[in-house]
Amino acid sequence: MAEKGFGVKEVNLIGGSGTPTIASPNNLNLDAINVAISTNATVGGTLTVSGAVSVGGTLTYEDVKNVDSIGIITARSGVDVDDFISVGSNIHLGNAGVVTATSFVGDGSNLTGVTASGTGVVAQNSGSTVGTAGTFNFRNGLTATYSSGTATIDATGSTPADDDVQVVYTTLNSSSNSYYRIQGNGIDNTANNPTLYFYRDTKYRIVNSAGGSHPIRIVTAASGGSVYTDGVTYSDTSNNYTTGDGSNLDFTPQHDAPSTLYYICVNHSSMVGTINIVDFGGSSSSRGVVSGTSGSLAQNATGNFNVTGYKSYLLMNVGLSTAGWFRLYTDSASRTADASRSVGEDPAAGSGVIAEVVTTGLSTSIKISPFVAGGNMDSTPSTTMYCAVKNLSSTTQTITANLTILKLED
Repeated sequence: MAEKGFGVKEVNLIGGSGTPTIASPNNLNLDAINVAISTNATVGGTLTVSGAVSVGGTLTYEDVKNVDSIGIITARSGVDVDDFISVGSNIHLGNAGVVTATSFVGDGSNLTGVTASGTGVVAQNSGSTVGTAGTFNFRNGLTATYSSGTATIDATGSTPADDDVQVVYTTLNSSSNSYYRIQGNGIDNTANNPTLYFYRDTKYRIVNSAGGSHPIRIVTAASGGSVYTDGVTYSDTSNNYTTGDGSNLDFTPQHDAPSTLYYICVNHSSMVGTINIVDFGGSSSSRGVVSGTSGSLAQNATGNFNVTGYKSYLLMNVGLSTAGWFRLYTDSASRTADASRSVGEDPAAGSGVIAEVVTTGLSTSIKISPFVAGGNMDSTPSTTMYCAVKNLSSTTQTITANLTILKLED
């Protein structure tokens, strides 16, 4: 019997009990613009959909074999992938357990089995990359160790010794045997015979690089005076000087060192410069000894010389190297005007004489009691102390004056 179509507006399956059934010996085709099922639908076999399936709620099914989604997929347990999963263009989860990514954000504290490779380690300064290092070198007493994922850097440099040199100066080649030039921190290496400032109880080294004909030593007066050895180590200890080239003169001014000393070439008297011994802070008023030496004086001859001290001071003691008549003045003009006065004759009032002493061969150190206030009275005050001494000994010699003073003004 041939198929015959018929039109039906509505089919109602009515039954008091049981499950109403639509049975067909072959396929059942529902050809309509829209088939609406307002309740649950159960498919006992395979559901084949040639078009798209739109699910407004939740699609629940166990052992899903293939899912092609353009949205977000949420699985209750695992997701098995035969090939790989790509997330965007930078992250790939491969089937061999390999994760490929162009960057990683985080501290990495939970990562295990990670082996670093590549061209080096990125070095940063306050978050900004300053370069990439393949090797880190640790120098100047630093060492590095690596254990259990931790790199440790240690400072293993030796502890400075209490007699280490703290400041170094180098004497340079002189010109025409007339002056030293010195190189070092705070020194103008183009200045001739520059003045040096040394702190007490600080170790200094002078490296003699001025040539073998310019051995250097420290003395008590610009004219030569006595060789100074207190706290000084010369390379030539038998002659108390430092020879060139490359030999050292080490000097640690003691707490009671004179305020002024001099460095001088043994062979050339014009190569001489001042060493001012200063206290830390520059404002100490502690007493100190300043020295000066006259030229060679015959018996009863008088010589003038200057001592570097302070602009104003208290004179506490005068010591002479031999018997002599010592006078101290406020300025050079006063010293010149007083030159004709005799021993034992009082100076005129306002003559510029600060103090005078007469020593003998038995007593060459005189205490000034009470202390005498003195100072420089040049138009521009300086630290120069103007001195004169008469040789009262029986032989021709230089005379060194050691003045104990208390600083009142720098």
